[in-house]
Amino acid sequence: MEKVKKCQDPRAFYEGAVRYSLKGYSEDFLKKVYRALLLPRLIEERMLLYLRQGRISKWFSAMGQEAISVGATLALDEDEFILTMHRNLGVFTTRGFPLVRLFAQLQGKRQGFTKGRDRSFHFGYLPKKLIGMISHLGAQLGVACGVALGEKLEKSGKIVLAFTGDGGTSEGDFHEALNLASVWELPVLFFIENNGYAISTPVTEQYRARRLSDRAIGYGIFGETIDGNNVLEVYEAVRKAKERILEEGLPVLLEGITFRMRGHEEASGTKYVPRELLEFWREKDPVLCFEKALLQEKV
Repeated sequence: MEKVKKCQDPRAFYEGAVRYSLKGYSEDFLKKVYRALLLPRLIEERMLLYLRQGRISKWFSAMGQEAISVGATLALDEDEFILTMHRNLGVFTTRGFPLVRLFAQLQGKRQGFTKGRDRSFHFGYLPKKLIGMISHLGAQLGVACGVALGEKLEKSGKIVLAFTGDGGTSEGDFHEALNLASVWELPVLFFIENNGYAISTPVTEQYRARRLSDRAIGYGIFGETIDGNNVLEVYEAVRKAKERILEEGLPVLLEGITFRMRGHEEASGTKYVPRELLEFWREKDPVLCFEKALLQEKV
């Protein structure tokens, strides 16, 4: 009997540079995508400065994986629910959150969304159809099923997008949510941000499946692995997943291959990450790579 191979190194997904196909997109749309991709990076650079100045007390960096948040949000209607995580600043900015209030939230001020009771992304905001994250990230997938059931009963024609991490897929909640969504035929898009590490545990020590999207097979649903650093590929994959969900009446599992360029949170650092790994992913930077593609095409 052939032994099942261990989890594939995420770098094996890539063959050379991040590749974009800009044909079929208007120049206005491409500029819109670029602005949406750049904004959370600029905010994060400011927040890291605030952290050093003591103006905020903690920060969960999304540097290197902004394309997933931005591309996925752009592909959905503004009245479709999204369940976010620590590193989905791009969802908030793309949904047009008021920045003054968002900055107040991150500084624990009364003007923030939780009136100073929290200083991070542990909050939801129903006017923008965002549901607050649950730190044990697999747990929010069951909540997504509940929201999706509501959309199904209302016959709204809308889907629900729920993010989780590679580490979250090792929790029982992940499997229960996928099983329930499949059996009840719920309009949920489960999106795994596979960023290489669950806190400090590398993916090669987390699971044996070649790809996390392969887990969809066990629940009788469609699964796909995509380049999570290619904002246009994320946009198209989410758009097509939505069409599939509404047409077939079944959930979809997407896995985006990306990388977290900083620590789980700033206090932990990245000493456990091999230097060559950081160098590999620095060349796949979703902001700089997309910027280069636009300049090459004279957009």
